[in-house]
Amino acid sequence: MECVRSGSGVLDPRCSPRFLGKKGGSLTSCGKATSTNLAICTKHEQNLHGNVKPSQLAASGSSYSVHRSPVLKQRQNLSARSTSADVYTTFDENVRAVSSHAAEEKVGVLLLNLGGPETLDDVQPFLFNLFADPDIIRLPRLFRFLQRPLAKLISTFRAPKSKEGYASIGGGSPLRKITDEQANALKVALKKKNLNANIYVGMRYWYPFTEEAIDQIKQDKITKLVVLPLYPQYSISTSGSSIRVLQNIVKEDSYFAGLPISIIESWYQRDGYVKSMADLIEKELSIFSNPEEVMIFFSAHGVPLTYVTDAGDPYRDQMEDCIALIMGELKSRGILNSHTLAYQSRVGPVQWLKPYTDEVLVELGQQGVKSLLAVPVSFVSEHIETLEEIDMEYKELALESGIENWGRVPALGCTSSFISDLADAVVEALPSASALVTKKVDESDSDMDLMHYLSKMFFGSILAFVLLLSPRLISAFRNTLL
Repeated sequence: MECVRSGSGVLDPRCSPRFLGKKGGSLTSCGKATSTNLAICTKHEQNLHGNVKPSQLAASGSSYSVHRSPVLKQRQNLSARSTSADVYTTFDENVRAVSSHAAEEKVGVLLLNLGGPETLDDVQPFLFNLFADPDIIRLPRLFRFLQRPLAKLISTFRAPKSKEGYASIGGGSPLRKITDEQANALKVALKKKNLNANIYVGMRYWYPFTEEAIDQIKQDKITKLVVLPLYPQYSISTSGSSIRVLQNIVKEDSYFAGLPISIIESWYQRDGYVKSMADLIEKELSIFSNPEEVMIFFSAHGVPLTYVTDAGDPYRDQMEDCIALIMGELKSRGILNSHTLAYQSRVGPVQWLKPYTDEVLVELGQQGVKSLLAVPVSFVSEHIETLEEIDMEYKELALESGIENWGRVPALGCTSSFISDLADAVVEALPSASALVTKKVDESDSDMDLMHYLSKMFFGSILAFVLLLSPRLISAFRNTLL
């Protein structure tokens, strides 16, 4: 039975996530089938080198324990430290501390990711879910009633072009399959560190949704939860959006209000991640006939500039620090290649983080750069933005611009050093888990929310209907988006 989300956004009740851990199985590398049953459910993140402090979710009145990653202005000061006496500074002690409580606790790890359409028929509803997220399209409060009608309009116009992209990589996104494999690998790595944990996967915009994971976690009576987004750097449009979903659930569920939770907000600065990225880069450089002449080209997913300037998104700062750490690791190995950073995947007429990947590729060709190694630095799994946008669109543009030798570093996937470091991150996060505190929503507020929702849908639908009947507006809108 194939899970289908209706146009109203309601999940088919027959769709239920599976559970990883009730039956054993063997592990194979990413890209191959595994025999382990997997819980497919939800998303979030972590940090080794920052202080462990609780932070407040002011928007909902909730609080939880977070490994928050400040911008590393002093990049060499990466010693592990903690404000909690229960967080140990050596791995062996950490494992013993976890093992001593293993019999008493039922630990869950929630992996969070974006999600992607698995078939061409999934593309339009997936895009609708994406653009209906207020953390993706940030409308002024006065116009938020237009969120869903606007998402419907954009997804309808963008679907044909997006379908072409997904068709070119096999007819769907491999993101769910790869994330499932990473979950299996993480479970095995945690078991080697004496921690038996249930692993759940939750996608933000497609199956298995975060809400499905939350339901399964509750059914399994998890007593302590680590939330690990599979985004190395934090952004309000990725990890932040998933945290907001968790906030909304906690406000309405007493079980999660009392569940000790530790959220790993970013982990780009972890030694394991940095060294794993450097390993992949070093390996790909060795393929070139003259490795020392190759420019290392970091391409990161972009976000609108206003996210950084107006909303305080730390994404750009964290990305720049991430690149500095990776290049520092390469330099320590005697690799002194030049490098640059650009941002891809912009949509619409607004200004996004610069420089743009496509523009930089043309400029590098004009400057006489002949060998280029592309590094998808904000992605840990292969998907449409690596397999189609980088491997096809940007490669073609680079070659047309005069670059003669092109290479691309693969996503980390199930690289053993990377998975082992994620397991370390989970172990280190457990002692800081603490219960969430929820703010009761009274019935009058609920009634007002319902009326507000119905009025938004009514007036928004009228506006969308008018737009769809206007050929001139349709033409202008399509030219802006495509």
